[in-house]
Amino acid sequence: MAEYERYEHDVLVIGAGGAGLRAAIAAAAEGTSVGLVCKSLLGKAHTVMAEGGVAASLGNVDERDNWQVHFSDTMRGGQYVNNWRMAELHAKEAPERVRELEAWGALFDRTGDGRILQRNFGGHK
Repeated sequence: MAEYERYEHDVLVIGAGGAGLRAAIAAAAEGTSVGLVCKSLLGKAHTVMAEGGVAASLGNVDERDNWQVHFSDTMRGGQYVNNWRMAELHAKEAPERVRELEAWGALFDRTGDGRILQRNFGGHK
């Protein structure tokens, strides 16, 4: 009979992309024991596959960029069946979360003047 190691945690996060890692950080900050399960190498999850691109209304490439445009793109991408309040919160908070990730050491491609580069991914304008 095979022998298995057993781990106990207060919180189990499934997925180690940007959202999963952020959830694990938030849970750990509350003093909980956190387990993280991922199917890829840690640090090489889907978020990294965006290759430096980021969907947040930073306005670094197009000055017309704002949270309302991001919200509209998110709703359209979800064929308007998404939870509009969650999409609104996401669009409003995304720039702050990106700056937080940058402060923690996340790497992003840069514009010629050093700002975080933005490209049109996933149906974003």
